[in-house]
Amino acid sequence: MSRDSDKKKNNKKHREEIRNISSIENGTSRAYRQKVLVRQAGKLVDELERARREEQETQADGIIRQKVVKRKSTRIAYRVVGIIFVLAGIAVVWWAMGGHYRMIKAAIAIAAMAYGFYVVKASFRKSAYDMTYLFGQDVVTIIQKRGSKVIPYETITGYIMIEPDPELKYYIIKFDRGRESYIVPFAGAKGKCEAVYDILREKVRTDEE
Repeated sequence: MSRDSDKKKNNKKHREEIRNISSIENGTSRAYRQKVLVRQAGKLVDELERARREEQETQADGIIRQKVVKRKSTRIAYRVVGIIFVLAGIAVVWWAMGGHYRMIKAAIAIAAMAYGFYVVKASFRKSAYDMTYLFGQDVVTIIQKRGSKVIPYETITGYIMIEPDPELKYYIIKFDRGRESYIVPFAGAKGKCEAVYDILREKVRTDEE
């Protein structure tokens, strides 16, 4: 009898411990979810505040501003990939010094190193960094990391507004200047995208028109 009673006590104790652990885990997960929701709400408030300020600035000076953010992690990833290709090319050069098919190995090494250098160089281009587009009354000004570029509307040769998926609420303005193409995304800002498109329709004269 004593064994059965001890066994029951142990089982009861284990059940209580499991309930305590479960309650702690539930409390931790609930606190984590609350932190995530608070963080998301903070980001939403910041985004709305930024949109409000941009709208006020637009009403004040008639310029529509749109910032295109480029992630630093993407630039780092490109550089890492480029360095890997360069190192692989160097390894192939060392491998090509002996054995057969030296010319083929050398060509592969040169191609790998050339591609690696191209990728690394591309990660330092102006277009790899944040850009701010200012759509004014007479020109489009692009503010980049190293300087700015001014594009008069009369030099724009084509433009289009793209809505890839209505459910995503993601809109794109693409405009061309000769062989140069510029893509301006508008995440969740259909009104601003349409306002820019209206400016382009008013200011730009293409061959189709």
